[in-house]
Amino acid sequence: MITMSKDQERKARQDKRFINKETQTSAKYLRRIEELAAAFYKVGRAQYELSEFIRLKKHMPYLIRGTQAMTIMNAAAYMPAEVWADALRNVNMSLSLRAMKGEKVTTKNLPRIMLTGSPIVFPNLKIPLLIEEMGGIVAGDETCMGERGIWAPPVITDNSFDGMMRALANRSLRPCPCPTFSDNSQRIYRLKQLIKDNQIQGVIYHVLRGCLVYDFEYKRIEDELGKLDIPVIRLESDYNDEDVEQLRIRIEAFIELIKLRQAPEKRTEVRRDI
Repeated sequence: MITMSKDQERKARQDKRFINKETQTSAKYLRRIEELAAAFYKVGRAQYELSEFIRLKKHMPYLIRGTQAMTIMNAAAYMPAEVWADALRNVNMSLSLRAMKGEKVTTKNLPRIMLTGSPIVFPNLKIPLLIEEMGGIVAGDETCMGERGIWAPPVITDNSFDGMMRALANRSLRPCPCPTFSDNSQRIYRLKQLIKDNQIQGVIYHVLRGCLVYDFEYKRIEDELGKLDIPVIRLESDYNDEDVEQLRIRIEAFIELIKLRQAPEKRTEVRRDI
């Protein structure tokens, strides 16, 4: 029988504690990797479903009202990513079925409006509701509560923990389509891309009262879209309903302006029941 000295026994106990500690640390590290990978998967799946939803939303004739689409995209801020992705997948399946059956919201060629500027957050949907009440359709929502949620997702080329962290860091350092960045040339490019992809005929630039970064940006957006011959209107609002009638008058006039710019054979009467 081999006996150990007191120093050897003490060293053996230290080694055992070290091995136990390293094992626990490794287990925690592996759990962090698994949790981070699972989070990437959940968000990636939600972004994929959003991209499919945006594709279906562009369908002509229209498969869904713009206000309904905005409400669905807003819901991403209030629901867990996996729950929202499951719900959106059901919506996408329903829209695909409607497309196959030829079902549509309207047969009229309504003026296609894009919203940009300050976010329009549920339940404060008075502007998009007024747009569709006055005979237009919200064909694009560029705000950070809308289609911007799919912009530049993290790209993972290495499934290790370090690789995933580098992907997150890379995503955070990329140009952002938000006016809080001093150089927002990427944002201008993104706006022009959305206008082309969605066949936008007019842009409503929403400024939430006190949201100065968007207010400062408006002039440049107006100049850039003017080069494309796209009419733009600035609407300042807040979260109360006191300005609804004023907004109604301005939005109705803006939509009528777009109708006058359409070819005579494409002009439609104002539809107030969409």
